[in-house]
Amino acid sequence: MFKKLFKTLPFVIFFSFMAGCSQIGGVSHKDGIKITGTVTFDRVPVKIETYGMIKLDYNNIQKVTAKNVLVKAISDSGESLDETTTDKNGVYNLYVPKNSNVKVRVYARMFKEGKWDVSVVDNTAQKAMYVIEGQFHNVGTSTTKRNLHAASGWSGYGYTGSRDAAPFAILNSINQAMQKVLDAKPKATFPQLTVNWSINNVAAGGDQNLGQIVTSNYDGNSNLWILGDANSDTDEYDDHIIVHEWGHFFEDKFSRSDSIGGPHSAGDALDIRVAFGEGWGNALSAIATDNPIYFDTAGQNQSSGWFMDIENASPQNPGWFSEASIQRILYDLYDSNNDGSDKLSLGFEPIFDVMVDKEKNTPAFTSIFSFIHALKSENSGDAYKIDQIVAAEQISSIRDEYGNYRTNTANGTYTEPLYHTLDVGRSITQCNKNRNGVYNKLGNRTFIKINIPSSGYYNFTAQPYGGEYGDPDIVIYKAEYPLESMGMSPLEGSTSDTLEMNLNAGNYLLEIYDASFNNSCFNVSLNKMGSSYKPTKSFSKQQRSRKPKRLPQY
Repeated sequence: MFKKLFKTLPFVIFFSFMAGCSQIGGVSHKDGIKITGTVTFDRVPVKIETYGMIKLDYNNIQKVTAKNVLVKAISDSGESLDETTTDKNGVYNLYVPKNSNVKVRVYARMFKEGKWDVSVVDNTAQKAMYVIEGQFHNVGTSTTKRNLHAASGWSGYGYTGSRDAAPFAILNSINQAMQKVLDAKPKATFPQLTVNWSINNVAAGGDQNLGQIVTSNYDGNSNLWILGDANSDTDEYDDHIIVHEWGHFFEDKFSRSDSIGGPHSAGDALDIRVAFGEGWGNALSAIATDNPIYFDTAGQNQSSGWFMDIENASPQNPGWFSEASIQRILYDLYDSNNDGSDKLSLGFEPIFDVMVDKEKNTPAFTSIFSFIHALKSENSGDAYKIDQIVAAEQISSIRDEYGNYRTNTANGTYTEPLYHTLDVGRSITQCNKNRNGVYNKLGNRTFIKINIPSSGYYNFTAQPYGGEYGDPDIVIYKAEYPLESMGMSPLEGSTSDTLEMNLNAGNYLLEIYDASFNNSCFNVSLNKMGSSYKPTKSFSKQQRSRKPKRLPQY
């Protein structure tokens, strides 16, 4: 009989078992005693209530196998005698010396050398890794069987036991997404990923070491942060939430995301980069799970969450600026349920191919325009059907990655064209508006295409225009992968700003916005300085490399 033990181990263990052993404790697998078993965990499904809410259904907990997780045989002296990973059925096999006292320990870590490495740690306990383990037993001289199970900790009225199953449920959701990628590209390898989950993780800003993570998110540094505060908001069983955040990880490591992050909702008119990134995350969650019902459980006893139908939800403020429109487009391109304007079933592979190639290398900012333009170029025989799906979201035929020829402008005077063009020696007028909200909403920022014909020192200025004053910021990017900020104008709190930089010939993108997010207009000019020009002290290299603010992707 096993004693189920859920505890954390020092994070240094995470790095200590990188390769399997053909010999354990001086004994070969051939001569060792086999320990075999199955690793399982409780998965709590969801239930849609008649009044439209959604909740975790603790009355129908499912016993699910833990796939690809790391398992070790531990001696009574604390030595690791052997290690392996479970297969797709949750089965493991370990080999240890005869008559040894051993316990089996299972780590909340999916590991395959050279292929993937995903672990779940407690960010409120110095990044300790979650494990379950059995009791010590003497293996004797013949095969022994030891099954291990991670329970939910639910007693019928609340969480009264250790929530052992949660880290394994998170890994299971990520495994689904990884398998969808492997179906498209069997030789794909995945960079290391750490998932930070704790029962202390709350929807409040502050110290992440205390669990104050704002919301479940991807931080752009190979970390997912997942909510776990019972009776408030838990996400470990919300597989669409987990896959959505993993989708941002996918963009970061396999493709590219230019999203500036920040808050968003289905009816928002968003910055095109944010709209695509969030629409992509939502669509991928439905694609990976093959379930278009996206849900988020929350509240007392996790009984008052919400859900949306990614495929069939009624359009709310549809368009190229809408994450809801983009998620419907992407899912309709993938799925086999053809209805209405959807007459196409591409599957995931063509979507994957675009994301890891042309979307990654687009000279524009990532958006539905860059994605659909690339998809049509690679699937020209289906271009008309792709246009039909896109048109259902009030998006006219996409002809290039810059979104030219828009008809739906979200009632925004300053959203067409999406990209202005600024030539050397010229100036243009651009305006920023906050009618849709601030920071990451449509109209907050202006995009400008720049061609630098010859290498040299260049000067960008933004000055107030038309009596509408603000605090302009100028950010410049090289229009190629990886698209990263090369520099940012240095002044803060000023009604005008200047960026001076030495640039090579080539194409660049400018992002102009009002740091105070007022309704404001600026006259933006570009000039090449003379060959004898010396940069002023007020524009040091450190100032020119100032980075624009980016929020986590939620």
